[in-house]
Order: sequence, then C-alpha cells, then structure tokens
Amino acid sequence: MKIKNFLILITIFFGMSLSSESTIYGKLWITLESQDTTSGTEVDLVSNASRFGITGNMYFREGLEAIYQAEYEVDPVDGTADEKKERTFKQRNSFVGIKGSYGTLFMGTHDTAFKISQNKIDLFNDLAGDIENILQGENRMKDFIGYTTPKSRGGISATFNTIKGSEGLGYDSINDSTSISLNYKTKSLYAALSIDSKLKGYDSTRLSLQIPFNRTQIGIIYQDTKNLGTGKKKDGYVVSMLKELGSKGIFKFQIANSDMKLNSGKQTSIGYDYKLSKKAKVLFFLTDLSGDEELNEKEVGAIGFEYRF
Repeated sequence: MKIKNFLILITIFFGMSLSSESTIYGKLWITLESQDTTSGTEVDLVSNASRFGITGNMYFREGLEAIYQAEYEVDPVDGTADEKKERTFKQRNSFVGIKGSYGTLFMGTHDTAFKISQNKIDLFNDLAGDIENILQGENRMKDFIGYTTPKSRGGISATFNTIKGSEGLGYDSINDSTSISLNYKTKSLYAALSIDSKLKGYDSTRLSLQIPFNRTQIGIIYQDTKNLGTGKKKDGYVVSMLKELGSKGIFKFQIANSDMKLNSGKQTSIGYDYKLSKKAKVLFFLTDLSGDEELNEKEVGAIGFEYRF
C-alpha cells in the first residue's frame, strides 16, 4: 500500500476516535498585486498558499502519543489551488507519526529538513518574494519518512529525512534521496547546517543563522548546490532584517542573490505588516526580481490581508 493511501486511512481512524484530540485550523491570505514584466503591467488578486487542515494526537500512555495532520492549499480567488492537475485542493504537509521521549517519527508528505532549516529567515515566504525564486531546495516531498530528535538542554536537535525516488535520476527506492539538518536554538541565536543528497537532481548544503536583538531580527542563509546532471556548482545567499515598530507594526527587508535559477539572479523585497488582532493583519510589499534574462524579470507591488483561524 502506498504511503499516501496509508496516511488517509490512519487519519480517518484518528478522526473517528473518541480518545483523540483534534484541531481544525487554516489561513486565508490574499493580496492585490500589480506586476510589471517585459510584456506589460498586470493587476490581479492572488491567493498566497491559503490553506486549511486538521491536526491532532492520540495518547497511548504517558510520554507516547500518535500524531497526525492533513493540510491542503485552497484558492479562494479562482478556486483552483493545484493548477497543474486542475484540482480544487493541493496537498501540503500531511502525515502520521509517533512522538515520545526518544523523538518524533513521521511519514507522508512533508517539507524537507533542508527547507525547514531556514526557520522563517525568508520573510516573504509564500509571497512573490519567496526565496524559491532564487535558491534550489525549497521542496515538499511525498513518499517521505522523517525523524526528529528531542531537543537537548543545550538547544541542539537534528532531523533526518529519507525519500523515495530522485526526479530525473531513475531511482525508485525509499532511500534514494535524503535531507538532514543539525539545529541549534536558544533565545539569542538560531543556527542550522542542512544537507540535501540526490534530491530532485541536486546536492545542496545550506548554513542558516538567525540573530534576534532589541526587537530586531537578522537572518543569513548561505548555500551551495551541485546539479547532478551537469556537474555544475553554484552558490547563493539571503540576508533579511525584521524590525518591530510599536506594538503592531513590522518592517521587513530582504535581498537574495544566486545563479541557481536565474543567471545573475537578484531579488530585493521590502514590506510592512500591521497587526489588526492576534488572528488578522494587513500587509504591503514591493519585490524586484532581476537577472541576465529579461524574460524572467519582474517587479511586484502588493497590498493584502491575512486571517488565521
């Protein structure tokens, strides 16, 4: 039985269990965007990975529990979240697992350890200024098994992923591709070293640093990536800064540079978020993506609204 089918059966079982604890959650995130490209200017409403899901756990005994999550992207603007397959819903992180004193073991569809290791350094994640426009490795994979160690008293933890199939390499075993990260997190510093091996045709190494101080957060990512098909190596970096303004405002600035996806690729973004409540905020941002190929260049200005439930 495929992992996806197994996931669905287990989720249904947990959802029907009287002893399980479930939470329904979601986010509606819509922006009105003006995008300037070589072909002209276009104004459009955009859904930025709006989603809903159910997550929960079921206790077996003290210190041991089953966990589960089923999450799907929706598009309240045009009704088609998965445009490639012309489907209303697009699967996001959905998994079942076991959590205890020895760590968490889970399987299903999930973001890789490599992707998660950036720890919100990307201040424009899921927006037009997402670092996936510049860097390889922002992957969510199916046929996925993951394990995360408990966090030590010193703030150290590790995550290990093994994934079936490597796109374009002709492999079809559960350990074809791997993604691992070693993480260190305290109140004054976050640091992570992560490695992708044979993942979607690439080997990558990423170093992430996040430093909070005086209501400010500085984030740095450095990455090098090897294309396994061509053997070519390329590097790139991201630098971001977040500054809290008053009790409700947040100013954001971010630059990213790399040749991985665009020759001489450079992306600069600036934004401002204003909290209306614990669940809602309005936002504004400008993003400029440039490189040697004018066809891929664009400038995006947007205002938007986010509501979490």
